[in-house]
Amino acid sequence: MNSSTSSSETDPDWGRSITACMGTLIGAAVLVLALMVVVDPYDSGKLGLLGINGVDNRLTQITAASRARDPNFDAAILGNSTAQMIEPVELSRATGLRFVQLYTTGSAPREQLAVLDFFLRNHRQVGALVIAADPGWCVHARPKEEGAPFPYWLYDRSVVTYAVRLISWQAIEQAFQRLSIGLGWRQRMNPDGFVSYEDIWPPGQFKEANAPRDPVPAVSAEERAIFPEISALQDVVRTLPADVPIVIIVPPTLANVVTKPGTDVALDRAACDCALKKLIVDRPHSNFISYRVDNALTRDRDNFADFIHYRPKLARRIEQGIIASLRDGESATIDF
Repeated sequence: MNSSTSSSETDPDWGRSITACMGTLIGAAVLVLALMVVVDPYDSGKLGLLGINGVDNRLTQITAASRARDPNFDAAILGNSTAQMIEPVELSRATGLRFVQLYTTGSAPREQLAVLDFFLRNHRQVGALVIAADPGWCVHARPKEEGAPFPYWLYDRSVVTYAVRLISWQAIEQAFQRLSIGLGWRQRMNPDGFVSYEDIWPPGQFKEANAPRDPVPAVSAEERAIFPEISALQDVVRTLPADVPIVIIVPPTLANVVTKPGTDVALDRAACDCALKKLIVDRPHSNFISYRVDNALTRDRDNFADFIHYRPKLARRIEQGIIASLRDGESATIDF
């Protein structure tokens, strides 16, 4: 055996170096975690000692948590980006409620339900809910989750589940953004969450993209009545006081992708609409409105950025329908 190798393996300086290195790494991890605890990088309300308000990030899956716990709001708009153009300030001004936008880009119903649950846990009194129900709510079996994983840990009840996710580059970046907001070096996002996608899809442009994917029709009448995502929403609705208004809208699409009457897809859509409508039965000032229709407004491509993302002209009409519903309930006259 080589004597120099043997001596290096038993050299006490070598052992002390390893110990010092490990100690440094552990110390650094403890300091980072302490920073995370003090700052609460995602403004979840589970941690944080500095009293910084808000975040600045366009990743709606993580920024929705900050808005969903904000006590300045008592009503919420939920959905994916097909709900994005509904302006909370317009609903607030007309109803006297305080609306916040909680849309999450590309989200599925179960992800929206996680955000809704977080909102409800942080608000003892709820003024109203507006839910944009795209075709994802009409599936007959919950699909496997695809794409980037949704941060359920952020909306989870457990502080521990949240804390173990805070040693990451994303969390560190979020922490420094939050510190910058606290120091006045950076502006927080619009507190009510409204962001227009016309910033990236200017008026006058239409993208041949995002054609709606209607669920595969059920093969039997019994299966046609099964909507697990709607059932999960029903479980949440049952926990709400009877006087909390709920307005469920089906977002508009370009007319040429509206389901054709008499087809299996149309029959499925009608069954889904019926299931959604049952959610608001006997609730005052509540309504179900399907804007997925074929009319002059939805035939005009200038009213859309792509097949499913509508422009402000249609958003204003939808807001009027929501406002009329919250004022007059199912008897509201909806002009679209």
